[in-house]
Amino acid sequence: MSVLKLKFRGPFSGSPILPASKSESNRALILNLFSGSKLKISNLSNARDTQILLKLIQNDSDLFDAGDAGTSFRFMTSYLAVTGKKAVLTGSHRMKERPIKLLVDALRILGAKIEYLENEGYPPLKFNGFSSSGISEIEIDASISSQYISALMMAGPSLPNGIKIKLLGAVVASWPYLQLTWNLMEKLGITGVFTQREIEIPNQPFSEANISIESDWSAAAYWYAMLALNDEGSELILNNLYDHSFQGDSEIQSVFRNWDIESRFSGQNLLLNKVPKSRTKLPLQLDLLNIPDQGQTFIALCAATGKEAYFTGLQSLAIKETNRLLAMKTELKKIGVDIEIDEKEGTCFIPGNQKASAPIVPFQTYKDHRMAMALSIFAIVFEEGIEIEDPNVVEKSYPDFWTEISKSGFEIDQVVAQS
Repeated sequence: MSVLKLKFRGPFSGSPILPASKSESNRALILNLFSGSKLKISNLSNARDTQILLKLIQNDSDLFDAGDAGTSFRFMTSYLAVTGKKAVLTGSHRMKERPIKLLVDALRILGAKIEYLENEGYPPLKFNGFSSSGISEIEIDASISSQYISALMMAGPSLPNGIKIKLLGAVVASWPYLQLTWNLMEKLGITGVFTQREIEIPNQPFSEANISIESDWSAAAYWYAMLALNDEGSELILNNLYDHSFQGDSEIQSVFRNWDIESRFSGQNLLLNKVPKSRTKLPLQLDLLNIPDQGQTFIALCAATGKEAYFTGLQSLAIKETNRLLAMKTELKKIGVDIEIDEKEGTCFIPGNQKASAPIVPFQTYKDHRMAMALSIFAIVFEEGIEIEDPNVVEKSYPDFWTEISKSGFEIDQVVAQS
C-alpha cells in the first residue's frame, strides 16, 4: 500500500480547481436514462463514482458491477428494477455489507422481481423483470438514507401508475439531496407534489433539457477547513459555485463562520477570507443531518483547533464506505485526541482544549475518500507533516485533490510503497 508524505510550507492562497458535483452528475445520468436521452449534460464529474456509473449505463451484458460506488448501486437498483431488466447487480466487499433492503422492499411492492444472491437485505441482487402490482403508494423510513428515496423518485414518471412516497420517521435524512433530485426532475418538465411528509409523482413524459453541472460543495469543504487553519487575511477563490445552490453541502458557508471564514460571491466564483477571530468561544452544537458527509471534516477541524463540539445527525455514517465515526475515533487517538461517539444515535462529542501531537504512524483511510481529505488538514497543524496511507482513495470524488493542494502551499515529498 502506498503512503503520501504531506507537509505544509505556505503560503496558502490561490484558486484551486474543484471537481464537478458527483451527486448532481449521477442524478443527471440516471434521469437521462429514464428520459430516453432527453437531457444534455455538460461539465460531468470526473469522480470515480460517476465514471463507474457511466460504465454501468454503457454495459451491454447482464452483469453489472458497481464496485464501491454506493450512489451508483442504489440508483441502478431502481433503474434495473423498474425497467424490467434481467440482470445481476453486484459490488465490492464493502458494498455487500451496506444495506439495500429498504429500497428493495419498496420496489417489490411496486412490482419488481428482485432476489438476494447472498445475504438477505444486502447486495448482490438479481433482477427478474417487472410486472406492475397496481400499487403506487409506498412507505419508507426517511431517517436512514435519502438515496433510497431519490432512486424511487427518479423512477416515478416511468411507473405505470406513478409513485406516492410517504416519508416515515421524525426526521428526513439529507433533505437537501432530495431537493436536488426534485430540482433536476423539474428541469425535465416533471411535476407533482414534493413535501417532507409526502412525494407524489404521476406517470408522465420527460421534456428535453440542458444542464451544466455545478462544482462540488462537498469538495469545497476541505478548502474551507484548510483556510480555517491559516492566518488572518488568508484567502481563496473557489470556482463554479452558485449562491443559491441545491447541493446540501452548500450549508457549510454558515458552519464555517464558527472558524471565522467569510464567504462572498462574485458571479459564479466564491471568495473566501479568514477574518479576525470572533470573541465568542462557546462550545459548538450542530445538527449535521442535512450534511452528514462533512462530519469527518468538522470533527477533524475541532480536533485541530481545540474547539469543543457536539454533533448530531450522523446516523448514516456507519453504513458509508467505512464506519466513519469509529474510523475518526481510531485515527484521532494517533494524535492524542479523544472523542466520544454513539454510532446508533449518530452523535459525536469532541472535548475542547485537547493538545494534539504529531502522529508517529501514518493515518489510515479505510478505503474512504473522505477520511483521506479530512485528515489531510493536519499537515498544516504539525510542522513535521503527516503521512496518509492509500492516498488514491480520493479518486472516488476528487481525483485531482493532491495535485491541487500541491499548488496551494503543500509539499508532497514522495509516495512510497509499503510491504
